[in-house]
Parts: sequence; C-alpha cells; structure tokens
Amino acid sequence: MTPLFDLELIVISGKGGVGRTTVAAALARAAADAGKRVLLAASTTTDRLGRMFGRAEPVGTEVVTLAPGIDAVNMTSESALHEYGLLILRSELVTRALFENRAVRGFLGAVPGLDAYAILGKAWWHTTEQASGRRRYDLVILDGPASGHATLMLRIPGAILAAMPKGPLARDAHALQDLLHDPTRAALLIVTLAEELPARESVELATAARETLGLTLGPLVVNALPSDAPTTPPLGALLDRLPTLEVAGSDPALWATLRLAASAGAHRRLADTIVARLRRELGLPIVALPRLPTADLGPTAIAELATYFIPQRAP
Repeated sequence: MTPLFDLELIVISGKGGVGRTTVAAALARAAADAGKRVLLAASTTTDRLGRMFGRAEPVGTEVVTLAPGIDAVNMTSESALHEYGLLILRSELVTRALFENRAVRGFLGAVPGLDAYAILGKAWWHTTEQASGRRRYDLVILDGPASGHATLMLRIPGAILAAMPKGPLARDAHALQDLLHDPTRAALLIVTLAEELPARESVELATAARETLGLTLGPLVVNALPSDAPTTPPLGALLDRLPTLEVAGSDPALWATLRLAASAGAHRRLADTIVARLRRELGLPIVALPRLPTADLGPTAIAELATYFIPQRAP
C-alpha cells in the first residue's frame, strides 16, 4: 500500500454522519505537517471545514488558504461545470451564454450523475494544476459524498468511456480513470463509526470498490472511538462487579456515576468487537480516531486528530 501522503488523490467516503469532513481536515493537517502542499476539495453545503481551521468566513467556490500548506475549495456542480466549460470553450462569454441557457441547464440537470461527475472531475483537474512549472498540489483530498452517491460518482468515468470513446470528454474521463485505478497515485478512504449500521455500509462500499470499481482502498478510518478508560483495570474490574455490590446507604451521585461508567465500558467493548470484525472482513489497516468531548471542532482538535495519521501511530 502506497503511503497516504505519497498519493495524488484521496477520495473520502462513508455513511452519512460518520465524520468524513473531520477526517479530511485531520488528514490534510497531517499531510501538510509532513511537508506536502494539500488541497481540501469539499463537496458540502455546510462550512464546518472553515471553522475547523479557525476561519471566520465560509469556504466558497474560489480556492482559499486555510493554513500553511493547506488550501481549500467548496465545490458545487454548477461552478465545476462552468469551469470545465471554460477550459473546453476558452471563452467566458461563450461559456456563460451556453450554461446560462435555460434549455441547456434543463438538459444537463436531467443527465444522471453529471453533478457528481463534475465534482470528481474538478478534483482530478486540481491534481494536474500547474504553478511555477510544477504541480500546484502534492495531494488533493476530496471530501466526497456518502457511500451510495460515491459509488455512482466513481462509476461515471467508465460509463463515459463506454458511451463516448472519443472526444474531449472521453480524453479527460480516460485520464481520470487512469488516476483512480493507479494504486501509486489514488485511493478510496472509507470512514466509519464502530457501530453496526455504519460498519455494515463500510463493508458494502469496500466490496463495491474492490470487486466492481477496481479501486485501491486506503486504511479504514474508525472515527469517534469511545474511550477505553472504563474497561481498564482496576476500574474495569470494579464496574464488572457493579450488579453485585451493596448499594444501600451509598452516595446516589457516586452510584449514578458508576452506572454511567459501566454503560460507557459496555459501549467500548461493543465497539472493539465491531472493529475486530471489520479488521477480519476487510483486511485493511485501521486508523482509530478518539471521540473528542466537543462537536464544534477547531484547529487544536484537528491538530490532535492529525497525529493519528502519522504512520507509527496507526495500530
């Protein structure tokens, strides 16, 4: 497996709500700390990404710098299609006249998967972008859509080549397909939680990526893993005896705290079981990110999570 930081494109996907954007931000931070020039290519309507790097203004459709070594862009299918049209037509006036035409917009909106392909195509283009005679970015991280949409998005280059084997669209689809299928240049990074539904969807996505799409998988990222503190001795041994302990006359607050700790311990043991099953079924290295005590993640939290992508930290 090529080290993540040596790739050109990483596509991140997983079930909705597993923290794909958090993982993308932490991975970008780790890569930049390793000396890489990184572009975070988001495809979301929310602006959590900017806040994760302490930026007050939202990340828009123009590339902005979030931190040293890290640029970001929040892509939309409309802006991506416009940029692609401009590359082909080489005229802002002609591009606007075409894409602002109601009939053309209606036709494009009816093409299945075109919006997703526009996002993927823009991410690919940034891997080829030049500055000062060399590639502008060493690594492009695409914060991609949830599992089902990601599978559709990654199928489209092959579908284009099958339907239109010649022409500018086919040429770019071929270049994108070559990139996606080169294990030394690109990988799909699946994010999950140590819970039944996300884990099951991760296995389905990994199977589709390997058997249908022929893509290389990066390590499986298990996000927000519960703390193992309630399962470690001597606390774990005490909590295991909780149902048999004498509770008469005990402090109600202390008893409630112990019960909460016991519940947290049971949650962690279940999580460990799910992670072990994922390791067996997928045969992938696993990067486990801890659950942090806040949902409003900022630069400090992202920097902490980034350390788990340093190779020697991965279990």
